[in-house]
Amino acid sequence: MIRTIQSLSLFTVFLTFVVTVESIAQMPKATVNVNIEKLTQQETKDKLINFKNDLEEYINNHDWTDNTHRYDIPVQVDIMIERAKPTSFEDRWDALFVISNGSDFQESDKRWTFAYRQGDVFNHGGDFHSLTSMLDFYIYIMLGQEIDKKTKTGGTSFYEKANEIVQLSKFSEFFQTGWKERSNRIAKILSEDNIKLRELEYFFVQATQWMRLDNRKTTSQYLRVILIRLKEIDPEKEGLNRFYQLHHLELARLFSVNGLNDELTELSTLDPSNIETYRQFLTKGQ
Repeated sequence: MIRTIQSLSLFTVFLTFVVTVESIAQMPKATVNVNIEKLTQQETKDKLINFKNDLEEYINNHDWTDNTHRYDIPVQVDIMIERAKPTSFEDRWDALFVISNGSDFQESDKRWTFAYRQGDVFNHGGDFHSLTSMLDFYIYIMLGQEIDKKTKTGGTSFYEKANEIVQLSKFSEFFQTGWKERSNRIAKILSEDNIKLRELEYFFVQATQWMRLDNRKTTSQYLRVILIRLKEIDPEKEGLNRFYQLHHLELARLFSVNGLNDELTELSTLDPSNIETYRQFLTKGQ
């Protein structure tokens, strides 16, 4: 018989005594790749000769978290220059932007126009800049996601910084392209409706870390909390499928090795797209 959790009392009591793994700040270490194959004039290509180094220095020489406890996370930035759009007073560029941490974070943005010329000096903070504000926006989202894993909704301050950039973009006269969509993106992340989904990542990390310490009791408590959360979230919620795709295999293993087969059966009904994986572990647990 499948055991069902009748109320959130377990969830409430559990969170009052569980030990939280200390939050550690992240330092992005970026590699930037610039693709200029679509540019036909060598003179135009030469204008971007220092572009890669300028962006890597901008990202890597900045303390993004203001915290003395830190570890590096890889950041891969790919910029595909689509066309040059010179004006009488500056060089403008249309580009495709992709950023990734090489594991569970990737964002792509097809609507981006920015100004850049050799010798530009880039500073952090202050006014909106069509080039660096794009980098800031997505790096803050990436950091928000990373810190959400360490502290429950701990990434909020970084998401708010991304939102501040969106607000500054509204005062840009020539570089509005794509910022309405970015505004919608960060609004969804910061919405009350998204909190439960953000908390899932924290609970998942806690479950895996306690399992590494062979503390099965606490691991099982976190797994049950994950199941509660999954039941509470709309199955059509944007981002939920991403959680399942990233973690279904490890969730199946954790539920199985901790003897939570009834809960694993419940999980399989919540996530039918990965039912074959769950069935394999259910068979092992019989």
